[in-house]
Order: sequence, then structure tokens, then C-alpha cells
Amino acid sequence: MQSLWNYKTLIGPGVTYAMLPLLRRIHAGDPVRFEAAVRRHLGSFNSHPYLAAVAVGALARMEFEDASDEEIRRFRTALRGPLGTLGDRTIWAEWRPLCLLLAITLFGLGASPLLSALAFLLIYNVGHVWVRVWGFRRGWEHGRGVGRLLKEFPLERLTERLWPVTMFLLGAATVLLGRAVVETAGRSAESLPLLLVAGLTAVPAFRWPNRFGRLAIGLLLSIPIIWTLLAVASGGP
Repeated sequence: MQSLWNYKTLIGPGVTYAMLPLLRRIHAGDPVRFEAAVRRHLGSFNSHPYLAAVAVGALARMEFEDASDEEIRRFRTALRGPLGTLGDRTIWAEWRPLCLLLAITLFGLGASPLLSALAFLLIYNVGHVWVRVWGFRRGWEHGRGVGRLLKEFPLERLTERLWPVTMFLLGAATVLLGRAVVETAGRSAESLPLLLVAGLTAVPAFRWPNRFGRLAIGLLLSIPIIWTLLAVASGGP
């Protein structure tokens, strides 16, 4: 989907490539219509890369139903905003941080780095692949009516219910990583400024998550790296 990404047509070529097997079957025996369909879909298109599967299924269904060129173009344009916004809001802003914080918490509780990484990859990609399969199937089934379906996106409902869990994991990961820094650093002074900054950052992140949430998570992930660099620079372990 993103292998042919470019600034002019964005993921339009990737969506077209994903549609090729369907277009070949829909326009079998009619090379003129097949070429016209390919050229039609090569234009600029953008959405979340996972939810682009919805567009692949829905647009192929419109080709199957012999929709007009203008109707397909308007429908492609209408899909861009909802698919991009919904994917950013549910996957980038909720699902991926949840899986990442779960892996960090497992590591803080004593799991090996390999096990923690595998836990993240397994849980995240189960959801990611499910979104692609769900999106393609629903896009093909609903065609033009897929817009109504997006209002009931299952992953959005799931992530909304898991939001308290995400906040709990953020707090747990902060405490566990802070404890790891203190235990590793012993009673050295290097760890105290880091923990103080982390604690002060957590307050605005909790009060204004949209403004400071990413900053807090970035700082949380950078604490072990910063401490390691400080320890190496001071000749520590």
C-alpha cells in the first residue's frame, strides 16, 4: 500500500496495485475498460494505510456495479478524510500506544527484552491485520454505503473502552521505569533530575493530554537512554 508512496499521488498507486486482481476479474475480456479503470484509480488518494483496505473493497464494488467515472472520482475524494481521521485517531493515537505501554510494563515487571518486544509485535499486528481484513470485507459488502459503516468502527469502540487501561499502563510504566533507573543508578545524583522532570511532565500531560501527552510518553521512553548516556559519560556502569 505504501511501497509507491509519493508526494504527487500519495498512496493512490498502492491502492490501485491492491485493486489489480479485482479489476482483472471485473473487466475480464475487456482490456480497454480495464486500462481505463487502472488509470482512473492511479490519481491522488490518501488515507490511513490500514484503513485504505476499505477503499480498495468499496471502489472495486463500484467498478463491479459499473458506476460512472465521475461517481467513482467523487466517492474516492469523499473517502479520504474519514479514513485518514479515523485511522489516525484509533490506531496511531490509541491502539499503538496501548500496545507499546503494555510491552514496557511487561519489561518493567521483569520480562526479557525479547519477550516484551514479541508481546508488542504480536498484539499490535493482530489488531493491525484484523483492521485490514475487516476493512476490505466491509468495503466490498457495502460499496457506496461504507460511509455509514465507518461511524460504527469496532476498533474505535474498543479503544475507547480501553482508555482507562492505557492510562493505568502509562502510570505503571512510569513507576517501573523510574524504579529501574533508581535501582540501576544506586543513590547517584544522575537519576534524580530525570525523575523530577518526568514527574513534573506527568502533571500537564494528565491535565492537557492533547498538548502534552506525546511529550510525556517521549520523555518516558527516553529516560533509560538519557541515564545510560549520563552513566557512560561519568564513567559509571
